[in-house]
Amino acid sequence: MGKKEALVDFKGQILVERIFQVTLIVFGVISFIVGYATKSLQLLVAINVVGLLITLVLVVPPWPMFRANPVKWQEKKEKMLDGLMAKKSWWQKLF
Repeated sequence: MGKKEALVDFKGQILVERIFQVTLIVFGVISFIVGYATKSLQLLVAINVVGLLITLVLVVPPWPMFRANPVKWQEKKEKMLDGLMAKKSWWQKLF
């Protein structure tokens, strides 16, 4: 990977956000139902922690599916940059 390449592209970020939201909501609902049915706060928290860990494994590493649409950057135009750098602005001419 080059210096300018991102670990996750823009469409991958949207996918990561969607996976993050869905898994946390699903585990939250499941933990609430199970915790309410068993009247166990400890079980409710344990299921939430397991859901958080699964979510972290799914979204934190830059999996290849999150890099499927790389961004095409424009090429650097040397002549244009040299011309801009050669020009002095009005305040630089004062010194």
